[in-house]
Amino acid sequence: MATLEDLDFPKAVLMRMIKSSLPDTIAIQKEARSAVSKSATVFVSYLAAAANDCARTDGRKTIMPNDVYRALEAVGLAEFVPELVVQLEKHSVLVKEKKEAAAKDKAEKEEETETDDERGEAVEPVDEADAEPVDEADAEPVGETIAETVEPSVEPSADPTANPSATETNETNAMDIDDPDAKRQRTE
Repeated sequence: MATLEDLDFPKAVLMRMIKSSLPDTIAIQKEARSAVSKSATVFVSYLAAAANDCARTDGRKTIMPNDVYRALEAVGLAEFVPELVVQLEKHSVLVKEKKEAAAKDKAEKEEETETDDERGEAVEPVDEADAEPVDEADAEPVGETIAETVEPSVEPSADPTANPSATETNETNAMDIDDPDAKRQRTE
């Protein structure tokens, strides 16, 4: 579990909060931002612990908004409860409106797709694999090693004694591929 020293509010969010509550003519030092950040972290942790205590006294493991309101009253900040109730209600309405708008947009898109399908105007998405046909003759071999692609100059016979030069040629090609210095040694 993280300790309070490890926790911090995101700097950008914290700066927006600070700037929105101060006049434009006021500047804030870096140390002051750190002090506000640590203070906010301690306050949120303390309020969460107090709200957890309120929930447990009611026999629940889940913190509800009423637990937070009671925790604010318990820590001596009862004057913030009415404003918090109003802000939470506004937030709930906004979230509900966003969900309804997203559902409406999704339904409209599905309706448009169905209408296009009925007219025969639906366009099927293009699969990337089908986008550019590849001629297999032009394709490079995949998964083959160099030794598999090198063709020997003389085909080996089933009987190595029948054509001894074929065996030597195949061994020479294999040596050249495996050891580039082998050719130098052979010529010396």
